[in-house]
Amino acid sequence: MPMSQDSILAGKCYRTPEEEMRQVTAIDQNEVVFTSVSSTHGVGLISKAADKRLSLARFAEEAESEVQEKR
Repeated sequence: MPMSQDSILAGKCYRTPEEEMRQVTAIDQNEVVFTSVSSTHGVGLISKAADKRLSLARFAEEAESEVQEKR
């Protein structure tokens, strides 16, 4: 089930059903600008791909849940 478009916010991370982590960097005129984020195997480093853009509706369809920060 798609997430609510209102719940997609810049600065938050979202997980897709395929386990892709997407960090939203901006929302620009109904487009979501995001990077795919992955952690390396146990080293504690995070790698990011180049920025991507999707319509807000499509991003919400593909997002399964918000990823909460660990504190």
